[in-house]
Amino acid sequence: MSILREKVNFENQSFIADIMYLPIFPKPINGELSSEEFLASSRNVVRILDYFGNIFMPVKYDMQGNIDKLSKKFNQNKKKYSTLQKMIIDEKDKLEDSVVIDAILWLRRALHMIQLFFEYIVYDFNSGKKSEDLMANICKSYELSLEPYHGYMAQQLFNSEYLQLLSRMIPPRNKVLQAIANGYDVKQEIIIKSMDSFSKRLQENITILKLFYEKHDLESYEKA
Repeated sequence: MSILREKVNFENQSFIADIMYLPIFPKPINGELSSEEFLASSRNVVRILDYFGNIFMPVKYDMQGNIDKLSKKFNQNKKKYSTLQKMIIDEKDKLEDSVVIDAILWLRRALHMIQLFFEYIVYDFNSGKKSEDLMANICKSYELSLEPYHGYMAQQLFNSEYLQLLSRMIPPRNKVLQAIANGYDVKQEIIIKSMDSFSKRLQENITILKLFYEKHDLESYEKA
């Protein structure tokens, strides 16, 4: 996203939603999440990470691998696997393997890190901080999402001392906002509002999946 697009009229709210580079995660229906919508939104999150610097590459590749596994399963029978919950229960009942269960588990955790990353940017902006340095933000997001489930080697990728050495790989806040605005010259207040909406819907999806896993005794605390 090296070229900033021209200023445009942002009075039209639907136009703003169209140009923003943020996916809309599914709205729960009867407590379940559309597989097609969830996977499409997750793919778009992966695309966004391309603009956030190499520091997110390990998370991106892990997410993409899990999305591919779930997409393969979903495409086998889209009607049967119309929701993530149906995919999970089908695999649980067959007692054959745990490809879907593990893929959703780790995709959920990675998405939680991204959700927290956005949430902290929104919080800092609204509190007047607006710092361009996102290192602390990244460390805290990782600590509360993926770190408890990662082994020693994986944890070193987001160790604060290691990140300090790779500080040039961490995008400043303005680059993140520019990427989300899809290169358009949009007021930061508008971008932040979109990030907040994205974060809250994604958080809702994450919470629903976590509670579902706990209800069916599928939550794993083993370290990878």
